[in-house]
Amino acid sequence: MRRLALILMLLILLASGAGIAWFAHGAWGDWRDNSDIRAMAAGRQAVPRENADARAIQGRVLYLAHRDLLTEALEVLPLLSDAPPALLAEARYAIGNSRLRGAFVTLETGIIDDATPEVNLAKSAYRAALRARPGDWNAKLNLELAMRLVRDLPRPEAEGESDPDTRPRRLWTDVPGMPRGGP
Repeated sequence: MRRLALILMLLILLASGAGIAWFAHGAWGDWRDNSDIRAMAAGRQAVPRENADARAIQGRVLYLAHRDLLTEALEVLPLLSDAPPALLAEARYAIGNSRLRGAFVTLETGIIDDATPEVNLAKSAYRAALRARPGDWNAKLNLELAMRLVRDLPRPEAEGESDPDTRPRRLWTDVPGMPRGGP
């Protein structure tokens, strides 16, 4: 009987030790994720650990997008596929803003044709943000701004017609100008 009690106490001790170790490992991971988030919020480079929390990965996407490092941000973005919709929407919104900033820089240099694809990619990022969180007014406003910047109008251009008199006139320009001021 004493031997059974001793074995039972050892099993309980081992189980509680394993539970404490598991809890300590989880607490250490949370502490590391929080320190990475604080570092990125302060403007310092931090790379979240493998299997990091979705908030740490979202912080990394925001950090990269705010610094216009789109290729790196787009490489990290698929890690948020299982994240809550609010985190995914905020990450897509930041990527859209980065693309729109790049389009504005391109427009200010006078290269209008190169700005059109960036604005279209920004619009698709804003639409993805609105699919994840439909009530996001900032994404709606920026999508409207991008839609005013580059129109989504169908362009029926016949490929076989080379006569300029029979070709339909293009009434809308792709980039009518940079909007200044409020809505």
